[in-house]
Amino acid sequence: MNKSLLYVRVSSKEQEKEGYSLDAQEKLGEEYAIRNNLKIIKRWKVSESAWQTDRGAFSEMISYAKKHDHVKHIIFDVPDRMTRNDMDKIRIYTLIKIHGKKIHFSRSNKTIDKDSGSEDEFMLDIEVAVAKKMSNDISRKTRMGMLEKAEQGLYPSVAPLGYRNNKITHLMEVNEEKVPLIKKAFSLMASGSHSLSMIVDILYDDGFRGNKDNRINKSSLDHFLKNPIYYGAFMWQGKIYQGSHSPIVSKELFDKAQSVLNGRNHHHKQRKGFAFNNLLTCGICDCKVLGEQKKKKYNYYHCTFSKGRHNGVGYIREEKLAKMFEEPIKKITLNNDITNWLKEALGESNKSSLKSHENRLSSLENQRKRVKERLSRLYDAKFDDAINKDMFDAKENEYKAQLIGIESQITDSKAVNPNSYEDGCKIFELSNRLYPLYDRANYEEKAKILSLVSSNYTLLDATLYPVYKKPFSYIAKGLESTRWLPGLDSNQK
Repeated sequence: MNKSLLYVRVSSKEQEKEGYSLDAQEKLGEEYAIRNNLKIIKRWKVSESAWQTDRGAFSEMISYAKKHDHVKHIIFDVPDRMTRNDMDKIRIYTLIKIHGKKIHFSRSNKTIDKDSGSEDEFMLDIEVAVAKKMSNDISRKTRMGMLEKAEQGLYPSVAPLGYRNNKITHLMEVNEEKVPLIKKAFSLMASGSHSLSMIVDILYDDGFRGNKDNRINKSSLDHFLKNPIYYGAFMWQGKIYQGSHSPIVSKELFDKAQSVLNGRNHHHKQRKGFAFNNLLTCGICDCKVLGEQKKKKYNYYHCTFSKGRHNGVGYIREEKLAKMFEEPIKKITLNNDITNWLKEALGESNKSSLKSHENRLSSLENQRKRVKERLSRLYDAKFDDAINKDMFDAKENEYKAQLIGIESQITDSKAVNPNSYEDGCKIFELSNRLYPLYDRANYEEKAKILSLVSSNYTLLDATLYPVYKKPFSYIAKGLESTRWLPGLDSNQK
């Protein structure tokens, strides 16, 4: 019996087509081999696209055929199971013309070898060209469909880590099990105190795994921390789209993480004994201000001078720096009168907000109902042949896009914090005690308070300029305004 190879292939989309499964192709190939006195000594059953030029299994089969001169026959199902691109067609012709191989197609009982006529070669060229055209058409339609989904705010690909594809609704939804650790990853990176390696280890210890239950490495972590899909947008074909899916982190937290990843907020390991490290930047060059010990007992802070030294810029003793931090803390410390007034005003505002929130939800629900009714009437018109296809498609897309927008607004409205009043009162009470807490704290505790209220302090000409975090930035701005608190004189303010 003549020795032969058997190569059967499906692509992911064609695998479900009746008659083209791997098993069906293999069975036809085996029956063909028996009828034609061929003995299959090696076979390939693969799932790969025949359109791509980088095909691992196909290349392996070609190499094997070239190395084994005694194997003169290769069995395929049909030409488009063999190849759909010109490069691989040339490789097949090389096997035929140079290595003397004979190609068999089991489904059509056709063969081609070096003795075949020009008509046979021409027909094979036609069949490969037709297969290539079909593949290109499928690819083009798929890309157009994906682009249309993207423009509607629907992510047109496999859901990334932290999300999953709903097979029923065909929408992407949040995987709640992974949400806490994804939020933690962004928070750790945004803090500027953890490297990628450190975060990888922390997440792994906490049980964080990839979609295939694998350990997340540094490269994967860096990739998903830079993915805008987690704050509600996504990239598609080089363009960013606003998604209709639920975000996992806020845009503010995402941007802070990007700042660290892009090197604008370099991580510096905390040196032992220097409590105020990683709090300050130099107002001249924007480098870090770090601690250094002199005479083995005095702690000083100064610019790292990473971009060159500054003339006339001295060192600041730790005791003096702790004293300098008092002023930014005092600026956001509320007295008792203001604290009580704010709590009372917040209560009144909360009542009004709740009523407004209820009205907004009711309005959105009514809008959603109206759009659904329009969509229902549109389908009725289609079934009654009262509307042409182009108009139907345009209106359907319009109404579905409106529904996505309304649903997103409803989701955002329902996400309003029900404990906003209680949380606000806690913030005011904290601000009321802020300076007393700072005054009696040790240096490490002072540093924690300073980090809580501000994201950075710029040191310039022996003056500190804080960048307050919310809501302390609002408190600082309010306390600076003479009109901020009606009914209190300037001394009370």
